[in-house]
Amino acid sequence: MLTLTGPSRGLVLVDFIYLEMDLKIREDGVFPDRAFSKGVISIDGRVLSREEDVVVTSETLESWLSTTEVRFATALNAVECTIEIKLLEGCFSGNIIVGISDKDRNLDTEQTIVIHNSKTDGMVTSDQCGAIKLRRSVITICLERMLVFHMNNNMAVGVCAERTFDLTPHRTGANEMEITCGAGKFGFRVVWSLMDFRQ
Repeated sequence: MLTLTGPSRGLVLVDFIYLEMDLKIREDGVFPDRAFSKGVISIDGRVLSREEDVVVTSETLESWLSTTEVRFATALNAVECTIEIKLLEGCFSGNIIVGISDKDRNLDTEQTIVIHNSKTDGMVTSDQCGAIKLRRSVITICLERMLVFHMNNNMAVGVCAERTFDLTPHRTGANEMEITCGAGKFGFRVVWSLMDFRQ
C-alpha cells in the first residue's frame, strides 16, 4: 500500500465536491510517465453527518493499476490553521508531531501526524535559512478542540529533550511563540482562518 499524505486541505462542504485524481509513475529513462490512477470522486456535502463527533468516512476510485481511497471527515465550527516553524538558534534533529485533543485535553495518539522527521526530511541548523520543512502545513480543526504539538530534539547534550504544548483555535488571526527544546530555539507561527461556523 502506498500512503499519500498530501495534498490536504480543508474544504467547506455545502454542495457536491469533485476530487480529480491523476497519479502517475515516474521512472528514470522512461517517457512519458505511466498512468497509475485517474478518475473523479464526488462527495455530496449536503448529506454528510452534522454530528458533534468527527467520523472519518471514505470513497474509493477503481482505475487501471490501482484502487485509490480518499478519507475525509466532517468537522463543524471548523477553522483552518497554517503552520510555519523556523529554527532561530542552535540545531535540530528529531520529530515534530501535531495532534488534536478534545475539550478535556485528552490526545488521541492514533490521530497524530508526523509533520517533520529529521531522518527523512533532513537536519536543520540555524546558520541555514532556518525554515523547517514540514510534510503537512495545513490542518483543519474544530473550534472546541486544542491543537497539540509534541517535539523532541536529539541534539541536546547527551539526552533527548522533549516539549509538548497546545494552542487554542481562533476564528481569525495568528499565534506566534518561541519554544526552546534541547539545543534549539524555535519560532512557531500558526495562522487561523474560519471555514464554517454553524450554530
